[in-house]
Amino acid sequence: MDIESATIVRLVEQFLKEHNLHRTLETLQEETGITINTVDNVDTFKNDIVKGRWDTVLASVEQAGVAQNKLVDLYEHIIIELVELRDMGPARALLRQTEPMEIMRTSQPERYLKLEQLMSRTSLDLNDAFRGQESKESRRLEIANSLVREVSTAPPSRLLTLLGYSIQWQKKQGIIPDGVSYDLFYGRTQQVVVSSSDQTPSKLVATIKFPKSEHPNSLAFSPDGKHIATGSVGGFVEFWSAMTGKIADDLDFQAKGALMMMEGAVTSLAFSHSGDLVCAGADDGKVKVWKLKSGSIAKRFPAAHGQRVTSVTFSKDDTQILSGGADGTIRIHGLKSGGMLRELRGHTAGITSVVFTEDMSRIVSTSDDGSLRIWEVSSGECLHAVLPGSDKHGLSMPGALSAQAIPGRPTEFVVCTKSPTIYIVGTDGQLKKSFDAKQGTCNEFLAAAVMPRGKLVLAVSDASTLHSFDIETGLSHDNTPKIADPEIFGMACHPSLNLVAFFSNDRRVPIWAS
Repeated sequence: MDIESATIVRLVEQFLKEHNLHRTLETLQEETGITINTVDNVDTFKNDIVKGRWDTVLASVEQAGVAQNKLVDLYEHIIIELVELRDMGPARALLRQTEPMEIMRTSQPERYLKLEQLMSRTSLDLNDAFRGQESKESRRLEIANSLVREVSTAPPSRLLTLLGYSIQWQKKQGIIPDGVSYDLFYGRTQQVVVSSSDQTPSKLVATIKFPKSEHPNSLAFSPDGKHIATGSVGGFVEFWSAMTGKIADDLDFQAKGALMMMEGAVTSLAFSHSGDLVCAGADDGKVKVWKLKSGSIAKRFPAAHGQRVTSVTFSKDDTQILSGGADGTIRIHGLKSGGMLRELRGHTAGITSVVFTEDMSRIVSTSDDGSLRIWEVSSGECLHAVLPGSDKHGLSMPGALSAQAIPGRPTEFVVCTKSPTIYIVGTDGQLKKSFDAKQGTCNEFLAAAVMPRGKLVLAVSDASTLHSFDIETGLSHDNTPKIADPEIFGMACHPSLNLVAFFSNDRRVPIWAS
């Protein structure tokens, strides 16, 4: 199969558009002469024209490669409607400062002059403006029908999706062996030791200890599995050896006594997929991103949320930060621009977790309102709202504490609710499975995590006992060791080993292994 270079350019242009890199997109279109010629949704595009949502329409056609004669008709109509509303500033700007109107001025001077004359009148007769042939509404519909023939739609995130398919095919062909980390840019692999099978941790192997005035408030494993990052109630982000629980001495900035610090308690942590960056959210609504090698600040988001930041994660290409807040909002922030790219609203209580799907086309979120929601990234639309606990609890819904991707199952997520039940929900909004703790062993779960090969789900109960479920069969393991005396607040699994870290308010992070 031959792949045309123009197709590659359009894939890159779609990527730039979806990530709001508009200046780069314009430059690429100008240098190549190739346009995407797509809109997010054709029906929505047509409806925006019919309803006269001109700001949205102009933004859509700007990069869609619409024929100039069609743009001339569109701009002329918008100018007439603006004149009718006596909104003369934007009308003059469109008439005198846009390329379609310059084309009209040189190729159809009489038509252009009529628009100039319309703007000099104190009132406007639409019958005269449309030459008595049609109404404003019928003219909108005519323009809409004309423009929708010029554009089409394409599935979102095509570049990342195709790259993902390529990696999967190379793994099936043995070109990329299992159990490795693959650098797509350099085309090389990094060996990572992966356990041959998921096994329930059964013994304490190391402990991270905090001073009396501090206790951990969040934690995350680095992608290479070498470090555990912890965020403290005092605002410090520190790094420890995942194997020994000792302070990491291989990070120069930390060895020299330099610290990563937030103004408020660190309530959420995440590493970039490359491992080069670490992101922290705090209880004052701020988010910071640091470079791990130097410990220097890479980006600040001083007003990421109006309340506590409850969850942060990086996009697959590490260009965006996805965050959820106690204010009930989900936001996408650009690492390059430092601005908010999109806000998602719909939950009626604080967000507890947010995560991108593997192909970056959707976002999965959970909330204290008991629901899991699935959002389309490109439009911000909520595609599905799921109440995992409604089958057992009716209207008294337990809070949904987290949703986590399952390795090897890109369309399924493990959902932990504040109940004795763990759920698996698909990105199609369907409840796939549920796992129940054995009667009398658990009143409710407080945290859950998925083991690195995607075979086991671990969950900690309100009695701080560790429960394990086989994702395929739903069977629970009999061994339920007690992790700690106080209630566990959260947990995380090592990316490749049967190693799990937990945190609570007792100044310790116990690390367990099988």
